[in-house]
Amino acid sequence: MKKAKYVRDHVSTYGKSIKKVTDKKFGISNRLILRAVNGDEKALKEIGDKGKLGERLALSMPLIRENLKAYIEGTTEYNTTLADIYKSGAKGAIAIDKAGSDVTLENTRYSNLMEEYNTKLFAQLESEYQRHDDAMDVIELQAWVDTQMATVNAKANLESISNKPFLAQMKADDDYENKKIKHLLENGSDSDLSLIPRKQFSTNPVVRFWNEIRRIFS
Repeated sequence: MKKAKYVRDHVSTYGKSIKKVTDKKFGISNRLILRAVNGDEKALKEIGDKGKLGERLALSMPLIRENLKAYIEGTTEYNTTLADIYKSGAKGAIAIDKAGSDVTLENTRYSNLMEEYNTKLFAQLESEYQRHDDAMDVIELQAWVDTQMATVNAKANLESISNKPFLAQMKADDDYENKKIKHLLENGSDSDLSLIPRKQFSTNPVVRFWNEIRRIFS
């Protein structure tokens, strides 16, 4: 490689650090440049490739950056949106399942309460029917007893009333006998029994009427 005999570097000594970092970061050095200046094909190709690559990078990177940035942002938005949707879906599904469970529980509770109510009502109705039957039996028995007692009392009253003439007749007969005896003792042969009144209650039409009533109710 020929040296660039008349090329003079007046700045590199002032920028040793940036010269070094430029070589390190980009692969560009005074040596590469001088090689290209002196016609080194390899160096020229390298610099040419770097230039083409740089142009392509300069041209395409803004678009690549925007597109990839848009892709990243879109992908991020898509996935965060999916995450939000699925989280909302999970919450909604839980709420729906809970609501369904609550409805199922309430439905079961309703069915149980209705069954309990119907069973209790049936038992109460059975108890009421039994109470009513018992009450009716008591009422009917009481009515029958009252009727029988009333009949007995009525017959006894009828007997008592219908017996009055006979009792009176018995007393009248006793009175007549006593008066007859006294009259005979007092008057002897002069006695006249026709002068002693004699009551005849048992031959009275009223007595016959009561006897007929007694026969009907006996």
